[in-house]
Amino acid sequence: MGLGSGSFALKRFRLLCHNKDTPVTWIAEKIQKFFISPLQLDDAKEESVGFCHPFTGEPNLNNIHSLVYDNSLLFALRFDKKKIPATFLRLQLNNALESLGHGLEDENGRTKKVSKKIKDNLKDKLKEELLRVTLPSIRIIEIMWNFENNEIWLFSTSAAVTEAFEKIFFEAFELSLVQVTAGTLNVDFDRLQLGLKLNLQHLIELVPVSLFHEINNLKDLDTHEKGSERNYLPNSR
Repeated sequence: MGLGSGSFALKRFRLLCHNKDTPVTWIAEKIQKFFISPLQLDDAKEESVGFCHPFTGEPNLNNIHSLVYDNSLLFALRFDKKKIPATFLRLQLNNALESLGHGLEDENGRTKKVSKKIKDNLKDKLKEELLRVTLPSIRIIEIMWNFENNEIWLFSTSAAVTEAFEKIFFEAFELSLVQVTAGTLNVDFDRLQLGLKLNLQHLIELVPVSLFHEINNLKDLDTHEKGSERNYLPNSR
Protein backbone atom coordinates (compact mmCIF):
# COMPACT_ATOMS: atom_id res chain seq x y z
CA MET A 1 0.00 0.00 0.00
CA GLY A 2 1.15 3.53 -0.76
CA LEU A 3 1.03 6.82 1.07
CA GLY A 4 -2.49 7.61 -0.12
CA SER A 5 -3.93 4.53 1.56
CA GLY A 6 -2.98 5.77 5.03
CA SER A 7 -1.30 2.43 5.73
CA PHE A 8 2.06 1.57 4.28
CA ALA A 9 5.31 -0.35 4.64
CA LEU A 10 8.69 1.03 3.66
CA LYS A 11 12.39 0.37 3.36
CA ARG A 12 14.94 2.95 4.48
CA PHE A 13 18.19 3.65 2.67
CA ARG A 14 21.07 5.86 3.74
CA LEU A 15 22.82 7.88 1.05
CA LEU A 16 26.58 7.55 1.07
CA CYS A 17 27.35 11.07 -0.09
CA HIS A 18 29.04 14.09 1.45
CA ASN A 19 26.49 16.85 1.01
CA LYS A 20 22.98 16.95 2.48
CA ASP A 21 22.07 20.26 0.83
CA THR A 22 21.03 18.72 -2.48
CA PRO A 23 19.52 20.96 -5.19
CA VAL A 24 15.99 19.88 -6.12
CA THR A 25 16.60 21.05 -9.69
CA TRP A 26 19.61 18.73 -9.96
CA ILE A 27 17.50 15.79 -8.78
CA ALA A 28 14.80 16.70 -11.32
CA GLU A 29 17.35 16.70 -14.16
CA LYS A 30 18.56 13.25 -13.20
CA ILE A 31 15.04 11.86 -12.81
CA GLN A 32 14.01 13.23 -16.20
CA LYS A 33 16.54 11.01 -17.97
CA PHE A 34 14.97 7.92 -16.43
CA PHE A 35 11.24 8.64 -16.76
CA ILE A 36 8.95 5.69 -17.42
CA SER A 37 8.18 4.89 -21.06
CA PRO A 38 4.54 3.87 -20.57
CA LEU A 39 3.44 0.65 -22.25
CA GLN A 40 0.81 1.22 -24.91
CA LEU A 41 -1.91 -1.24 -25.89
CA ASP A 42 -0.15 -2.23 -29.12
CA ASP A 43 3.27 -2.63 -27.49
CA ALA A 44 4.78 -6.11 -27.53
CA LYS A 45 7.08 -5.32 -24.59
CA GLU A 46 6.29 -7.11 -21.33
CA GLU A 47 7.63 -4.56 -18.86
CA SER A 48 8.73 -0.96 -18.48
CA VAL A 49 10.17 0.69 -15.35
CA GLY A 50 10.97 4.33 -14.65
CA PHE A 51 10.39 7.39 -12.48
CA CYS A 52 7.12 9.30 -12.59
CA HIS A 53 4.93 11.87 -10.83
CA PRO A 54 3.83 10.41 -7.46
CA PHE A 55 0.18 11.42 -7.86
CA THR A 56 -0.58 11.23 -11.59
CA GLY A 57 1.87 8.53 -12.61
CA GLU A 58 2.79 10.61 -15.64
CA PRO A 59 6.41 10.83 -16.84
CA ASN A 60 6.85 14.47 -15.86
CA LEU A 61 7.67 16.60 -12.82
CA ASN A 62 6.82 20.01 -14.27
CA ASN A 63 6.51 21.80 -10.93
CA ILE A 64 8.91 19.79 -8.81
CA HIS A 65 8.95 22.37 -5.99
CA SER A 66 5.29 21.53 -5.32
CA LEU A 67 6.48 18.05 -4.34
CA VAL A 68 8.84 19.35 -1.66
CA TYR A 69 7.44 18.88 1.84
CA ASP A 70 9.52 20.50 4.57
CA ASN A 71 12.96 18.91 4.01
CA SER A 72 11.80 16.07 1.74
CA LEU A 73 11.09 15.51 -1.93
CA LEU A 74 8.35 13.10 -3.03
CA PHE A 75 8.53 11.31 -6.37
CA ALA A 76 7.75 7.77 -7.54
CA LEU A 77 8.83 4.68 -9.42
CA ARG A 78 6.33 3.21 -11.88
CA PHE A 79 6.10 -0.37 -13.13
CA ASP A 80 4.10 -1.15 -16.29
CA LYS A 81 3.69 -4.87 -16.89
CA LYS A 82 1.88 -7.06 -19.40
CA LYS A 83 1.39 -10.71 -18.59
CA ILE A 84 -0.10 -13.53 -20.64
CA PRO A 85 -1.39 -16.40 -18.45
CA ALA A 86 0.72 -19.48 -19.13
CA THR A 87 -2.32 -21.76 -19.44
CA PHE A 88 -3.99 -19.48 -21.99
CA LEU A 89 -0.80 -19.22 -24.05
CA ARG A 90 -0.41 -23.01 -24.01
CA LEU A 91 -3.99 -23.49 -25.21
CA GLN A 92 -3.49 -21.01 -28.03
CA LEU A 93 -0.27 -22.76 -29.02
CA ASN A 94 -1.97 -26.17 -29.01
CA ASN A 95 -4.73 -24.82 -31.29
CA ALA A 96 -2.16 -23.36 -33.67
CA LEU A 97 -0.18 -26.61 -33.76
CA GLU A 98 -3.35 -28.59 -34.38
CA SER A 99 -4.15 -26.37 -37.34
CA LEU A 100 -0.75 -27.37 -38.76
CA GLY A 101 -1.62 -31.04 -38.32
CA HIS A 102 0.71 -31.64 -35.39
CA GLY A 103 -0.10 -34.93 -33.61
CA LEU A 104 -2.55 -36.03 -36.30
CA GLU A 105 -2.18 -39.18 -38.40
CA ASP A 106 -1.84 -38.96 -42.16
CA GLU A 107 -3.38 -41.37 -44.66
CA ASN A 108 -0.48 -43.75 -44.12
CA GLY A 109 -1.04 -43.88 -40.37
CA ARG A 110 2.02 -41.84 -39.53
CA THR A 111 1.79 -39.14 -36.87
CA LYS A 112 2.78 -35.73 -38.11
CA LYS A 113 5.25 -33.83 -35.94
CA VAL A 114 6.12 -30.14 -36.05
CA SER A 115 9.79 -29.39 -35.38
CA LYS A 116 10.89 -27.72 -32.15
CA LYS A 117 12.16 -24.70 -34.08
CA ILE A 118 8.74 -24.15 -35.65
CA LYS A 119 7.08 -24.62 -32.24
CA ASP A 120 9.35 -22.02 -30.61
CA ASN A 121 8.86 -19.52 -33.44
CA LEU A 122 5.11 -20.05 -33.32
CA LYS A 123 5.05 -19.56 -29.54
CA ASP A 124 7.05 -16.33 -29.79
CA LYS A 125 4.77 -14.99 -32.50
CA LEU A 126 1.63 -15.90 -30.57
CA LYS A 127 2.96 -14.27 -27.42
CA GLU A 128 3.86 -11.10 -29.30
CA GLU A 129 0.38 -10.88 -30.85
CA LEU A 130 -1.31 -11.49 -27.50
CA LEU A 131 0.83 -8.82 -25.81
CA ARG A 132 -0.29 -6.33 -28.46
CA VAL A 133 -3.92 -6.73 -27.35
CA THR A 134 -3.25 -6.89 -23.60
CA LEU A 135 -3.61 -3.91 -21.30
CA PRO A 136 -0.70 -3.36 -18.91
CA SER A 137 -1.05 -3.39 -15.16
CA ILE A 138 0.37 -0.24 -13.57
CA ARG A 139 1.99 0.01 -10.16
CA ILE A 140 3.26 3.23 -8.58
CA ILE A 141 5.69 3.13 -5.67
CA GLU A 142 6.31 6.41 -3.82
CA ILE A 143 9.83 7.51 -2.91
CA MET A 144 10.70 10.11 -0.28
CA TRP A 145 14.13 11.76 -0.37
CA ASN A 146 14.84 13.32 3.03
CA PHE A 147 17.55 15.99 2.75
CA GLU A 148 17.85 16.51 6.49
CA ASN A 149 18.96 13.00 7.43
CA ASN A 150 20.31 11.97 4.00
CA GLU A 151 17.82 9.11 3.70
CA ILE A 152 15.63 7.66 0.98
CA TRP A 153 12.34 6.02 1.91
CA LEU A 154 10.96 3.46 -0.53
CA PHE A 155 7.29 2.75 0.19
CA SER A 156 7.47 -0.96 -0.56
CA THR A 157 9.09 -3.98 1.03
CA SER A 158 8.99 -6.14 -2.12
CA ALA A 159 12.35 -7.68 -2.98
CA ALA A 160 11.72 -7.21 -6.72
CA VAL A 161 10.77 -3.54 -6.25
CA THR A 162 13.82 -2.95 -4.05
CA GLU A 163 16.15 -4.51 -6.61
CA ALA A 164 14.68 -2.44 -9.45
CA PHE A 165 14.85 0.74 -7.36
CA GLU A 166 18.49 0.25 -6.34
CA LYS A 167 19.46 -0.39 -9.97
CA ILE A 168 17.69 2.62 -11.49
CA PHE A 169 18.66 4.95 -8.62
CA PHE A 170 22.36 4.22 -9.09
CA GLU A 171 22.05 4.57 -12.89
CA ALA A 172 20.28 7.91 -12.51
CA PHE A 173 22.28 9.53 -9.71
CA GLU A 174 25.52 7.51 -9.51
CA LEU A 175 25.16 7.53 -5.72
CA SER A 176 25.61 4.56 -3.40
CA LEU A 177 22.89 3.46 -0.99
CA VAL A 178 22.96 1.30 2.12
CA GLN A 179 19.73 -0.23 3.36
CA VAL A 180 19.03 0.64 6.98
CA THR A 181 18.44 -2.70 8.70
CA ALA A 182 19.14 -4.27 12.06
CA GLY A 183 22.63 -4.97 10.76
CA THR A 184 23.39 -1.37 9.74
CA LEU A 185 21.28 0.67 12.16
CA ASN A 186 24.13 1.42 14.56
CA VAL A 187 26.76 2.16 11.92
CA ASP A 188 28.37 5.60 12.14
CA PHE A 189 27.50 6.80 8.65
CA ASP A 190 29.07 10.20 9.27
CA ARG A 191 32.47 8.56 9.70
CA LEU A 192 31.83 6.48 6.59
CA GLN A 193 30.98 9.58 4.54
CA LEU A 194 34.12 11.34 5.77
CA GLY A 195 36.26 8.39 4.76
CA LEU A 196 37.27 7.63 8.34
CA LYS A 197 38.01 4.11 9.54
CA LEU A 198 35.03 2.12 10.81
CA ASN A 199 35.13 -0.42 13.62
CA LEU A 200 32.54 -3.01 12.61
CA GLN A 201 33.77 -5.89 14.76
CA HIS A 202 31.33 -5.20 17.59
CA LEU A 203 28.44 -5.40 15.13
CA ILE A 204 29.67 -8.67 13.66
CA GLU A 205 29.83 -10.17 17.15
CA LEU A 206 26.27 -9.10 17.99
CA VAL A 207 24.22 -9.64 14.84
CA PRO A 208 23.00 -12.99 13.47
CA VAL A 209 24.82 -14.77 10.67
CA SER A 210 22.07 -13.71 8.24
CA LEU A 211 23.17 -10.10 8.64
CA PHE A 212 26.87 -10.69 7.93
CA HIS A 213 26.46 -9.68 4.27
CA GLU A 214 25.20 -6.24 5.35
CA ILE A 215 28.39 -5.67 7.35
CA ASN A 216 30.56 -6.93 4.51
CA ASN A 217 28.80 -4.54 2.13
CA LEU A 218 29.68 -1.68 4.48
CA LYS A 219 33.30 -2.80 4.57
CA ASP A 220 33.40 -2.71 0.79
CA LEU A 221 31.78 0.73 0.72
CA ASP A 222 34.22 1.97 3.37
CA THR A 223 37.13 0.95 1.15
CA HIS A 224 35.44 2.48 -1.91
CA GLU A 225 34.79 5.80 -0.17
CA LYS A 226 38.43 6.23 0.81
CA GLY A 227 39.59 5.98 -2.78
CA SER A 228 36.83 7.84 -4.55
CA GLU A 229 35.32 11.32 -4.65
CA ARG A 230 32.43 10.19 -6.81
CA ASN A 231 29.68 10.55 -4.24
CA TYR A 232 29.72 14.30 -3.86
CA LEU A 233 26.50 16.14 -4.56
CA PRO A 234 26.11 19.68 -5.92
CA ASN A 235 25.48 22.40 -3.35
CA SER A 236 22.30 24.18 -2.27
CA ARG A 237 18.67 23.70 -3.13
